[in-house]
Amino acid sequence: MNRQIDKSIEIRLEELEPKDFPRIRPWLDPGTFRVFRAPVDDSQLGRLLTHYVDGKPTSLGYRVVRTSDGEVIGLIHATIDWRNNLAHIGQIVVGDPALRGLGIGTDVIRRFLRVCFDDLDLHRAQLFVDEDNAEAIACYRKAGFRVEGLMREATKVGSKYISWYSMSILKEEWRSHHRGR
Repeated sequence: MNRQIDKSIEIRLEELEPKDFPRIRPWLDPGTFRVFRAPVDDSQLGRLLTHYVDGKPTSLGYRVVRTSDGEVIGLIHATIDWRNNLAHIGQIVVGDPALRGLGIGTDVIRRFLRVCFDDLDLHRAQLFVDEDNAEAIACYRKAGFRVEGLMREATKVGSKYISWYSMSILKEEWRSHHRGR
């Protein structure tokens, strides 16, 4: 099914707050986001907030806000590894299935990478994605990520093993990919 990209959906990233938990909780299915356990409670969601140690973020959590009406339509979260100057993106969600496939996820990632590379001056951003999640893989590629390899049967879900792709983008690749945009 071809979906036309709706260029009229403009977004902004804002720091995630506890008041957002009731909105985002239904989006975080523990079957998909395996770092969560059912029922997903506030203590688990608290890990998605931005946290600082010695004035530097160790975790970045943003809500995705549709600018036309202020509606929270998604989220993105990453942990920051300052020793290696990298962000590991753990969760990215466009909550309403009707809004998926419209380019919003790619826009979210691009905005987030600006924070990583321009504001924080990190060297690398990385993520893992299930090998059968073709839509997400296409989204990450559009944002400039490259597949580094397949982590075969890396996670057990029930009685089945799931394989992940490791994907990353380096600061210089980001700058080259987004030059002139």
